[in-house]
Amino acid sequence: MFLNRKRSWDARGMECEKCGFDLTAYRGCQQVTLRCPKCGKSYDLGEFASKMDDDFEEEMGFVPMDRI
Repeated sequence: MFLNRKRSWDARGMECEKCGFDLTAYRGCQQVTLRCPKCGKSYDLGEFASKMDDDFEEEMGFVPMDRI
């Protein structure tokens, strides 16, 4: 059912503070992290909450938040 979901997607409108490259969102088992594919710097989602669009939130909806 959810096995075909993407593990990563472009985080449009979210840029790396270090190098200015567009960030990529990576979906893990319990969290989503934002990472720069160029320099590797990681960011907390909270830093970019105001820049999340509907498509980003749709992808987030498939991340199980409470697995315990």
